Amino acid sequence: MSQIKELHEKAMYLAEMAVVTRLKGDLERADQLFRQAYESEAKAARLMPDEPLPEPTRSILYRSAASLALDCNEYREAERLIALGLAGQPPEEIAIELRDLFDKANFQRHLDLRGITLEPEEVQMSIAGRAISPGLAPTEQFIMRIEDVRKLIYRTVERLMRRPYREGGAASRVVRDYGLFISVPRAASFAVSLRVSRPIQQPLPIFEEEFEYVEPTQVIDEVLTCLDLFNKSEENRLRDKIPEEAYYRNFVGIARNIAPDGNEVNLVGFITVRKGVEKRVHLTKPRDEVKLSLEKYIVEEPAAERKIQTITGTLRFADATKIERPKIKLIDESGVAHNIIVPEGMMSDIVKPLWEEPVIVTGFYRRGAIQLEKISRASTD
Repeated sequence: MSQIKELHEKAMYLAEMAVVTRLKGDLERADQLFRQAYESEAKAARLMPDEPLPEPTRSILYRSAASLALDCNEYREAERLIALGLAGQPPEEIAIELRDLFDKANFQRHLDLRGITLEPEEVQMSIAGRAISPGLAPTEQFIMRIEDVRKLIYRTVERLMRRPYREGGAASRVVRDYGLFISVPRAASFAVSLRVSRPIQQPLPIFEEEFEYVEPTQVIDEVLTCLDLFNKSEENRLRDKIPEEAYYRNFVGIARNIAPDGNEVNLVGFITVRKGVEKRVHLTKPRDEVKLSLEKYIVEEPAAERKIQTITGTLRFADATKIERPKIKLIDESGVAHNIIVPEGMMSDIVKPLWEEPVIVTGFYRRGAIQLEKISRASTD
């Protein structure tokens, strides 16, 4: 027992150091620490058959070892550890966590290309969860995510072209000429290929303002890199990638819509192929667990004076005509109206599509209104 405890404590220390090191931006060192933590915890787990432990200690140790295995991309080993954990008598809450970990480990199978050849300008998108079965998915869960991926692609094209953020109105013709095409769905659990095409020819300068062309592969790689940072809650690195305030808010708001809801959809994955090597990005955290904030830009008061508000209601009014303080009006379940100030980057792509929808709004109370931090559809169950 003492050796198992010693190995476990060592693993937890190394894992904590890995998290801190990742936050500091030293990803290579963080990966090394996660690997050392996994090896220590796996060794402790292997000792348990010789020294049986009571529950919940036994299942917690297997859960911890499986989680660290996933951090190290040891998916098959994670499956084995999860199975061993479930084979005992774990408390129900630990059993649920072990099953969730199994979904994450098993998601690699859903991401597999299964004989599909991806061109450089293509990306496979897969979703999995309780509402998804091989080849079948609820239309709202699939179509909304495809639409949000489309928004991310076009906003990324505009950003890489160094265009000012466009709050409203149609995109310029050269941006609209970038096309997004979708394949026939595949059973994996539910997967499609998306292709980004570039304009066939460059317009004459006299008909189009100056711009920089970007290749579809560059757009796809940029979107996936930023989604990976979003999923890892690496706010500083994401802000470095997207330094413009409006584009940053827009990306975070749309990425939250694409991320798993933790109920019907538990996993969203993307895969591309670069020089024969697969590159994968997994959105595994439920959107509410992604710790990214917009308050750095939209709240001026000291932290101690900020009062966060979360309100559920129906969006009855969206007004982007007031340039300085565009707003929405929310009618809560008691019939009370609330003014919500919408910061630049969130109105067109994130707020307006929720017109007349039941929503959950979170923000900071400021100057007689709530400064919007995030908004999402509310469950209608």
